[in-house]
Amino acid sequence: MSDMSPALHAVADALDAAREAVIKVAAAESGLTEARLAGELDRTTGQLRLLADHATVARSTVRSPNAAADGADIVQISVPIGPVAVFAASNFPLAFGVLGGDTASALAAGCPVVVKAHPAQPETADLLAGIAAAVLPPDIFRLVHGGPDVSLALVRDPAVRAVAFTGSPSGGRALMDAAAARPDPIPVYAEMGSLNPVFVLPSALSDPSWPARLAASVTGSAGQLCTKPGLVVVPTDAFADDLAAAVAAEPPFARMLTPAMAAAHTAWQADAATYGVVTTGGSPRHAFAVTVEADALTGPLLEEHFGPAVVVCRCPAARYGELAARLHGSLTATVLADPHDPQLPQLVAALVPLAGRVILNGVPTGVAVCEAMHHGGPWPSTSNPLYTSVGTRSIERFLRPVGLQGLPPSLVDTLTAR
Repeated sequence: MSDMSPALHAVADALDAAREAVIKVAAAESGLTEARLAGELDRTTGQLRLLADHATVARSTVRSPNAAADGADIVQISVPIGPVAVFAASNFPLAFGVLGGDTASALAAGCPVVVKAHPAQPETADLLAGIAAAVLPPDIFRLVHGGPDVSLALVRDPAVRAVAFTGSPSGGRALMDAAAARPDPIPVYAEMGSLNPVFVLPSALSDPSWPARLAASVTGSAGQLCTKPGLVVVPTDAFADDLAAAVAAEPPFARMLTPAMAAAHTAWQADAATYGVVTTGGSPRHAFAVTVEADALTGPLLEEHFGPAVVVCRCPAARYGELAARLHGSLTATVLADPHDPQLPQLVAALVPLAGRVILNGVPTGVAVCEAMHHGGPWPSTSNPLYTSVGTRSIERFLRPVGLQGLPPSLVDTLTAR
């Protein structure tokens, strides 16, 4: 496939031109605020342009003269893996939607894309697909709608060579199982459930702003972010109480992305009361915190719960490493501490095996579309922790290395020019 950089820049320009309409339609379908979606659209066009500019670098040729035993030259090239099935996410209808990072990185790699629209946002999907179809070359982009049967048929299609998915653990696992059961199994790059723990060391307690900042992170976008802190581990009763009160004091959310998500959030609040002390603003649309002791942190308390809720765990700081070893994989793990805290190195070392990104004194999301970003993590946060779905290295998911050994230079040049 020819260089897709000009086409991706054209898509970004077309999105900017349709900015007002895109934000209006996405806000109506998702319930997200227009201000939030305006920032998300900037991220979407920015990552389209960044990946377009990086596409040539990602597909560059690696030459190792006279590396073979017989003295023949070896050249490694990167070739597109083939058509990619992308599943649009509901919580980021633009940045992880029809023209989001998965679509952009697959196109930048030179792969055709079939995007499955999210059922909750069909109008947004159609609008974005129409914008793309007007500027992209023919036969490299297609949008489909449907339910689980369409999703499974797409993964089983012999022409599809890879899958990119952002959604629930059950949905991701269903796609992985279908891909693995094919006569020719294909990779599924799935981002699924993530607890994103935050550990508060005693040296952070001198900053009184942390409870409010954490509460805002828990409740932002009604807690429907893949990097939302689902667990905050604190060393004192006072900090636990302050955090729970700050979460409960946040304004009620207008709505969640879908009725099913709202129902699951309500059910989780009822279940949480059986595990610990629930603190909430009172109405069904208020955020809540459930406070527990470290020894009670088991079962459902260790799972992601999508929505404006957080588990607050009281635990002596000396036991943080022990507690971290009990957690499942996450996209992020955060430490709040003085940078010179002597406990920091040991705690960070305990969190590196747990998370794809370890953060000091920051609150999610903090997902920057850049060269060094890693938006991935150990199971169950993603299906493959070796790859990122954000940043320039996201293109690598859809490229396959091929070694060319002993070929005439003219033939190598012909292959690399494609």
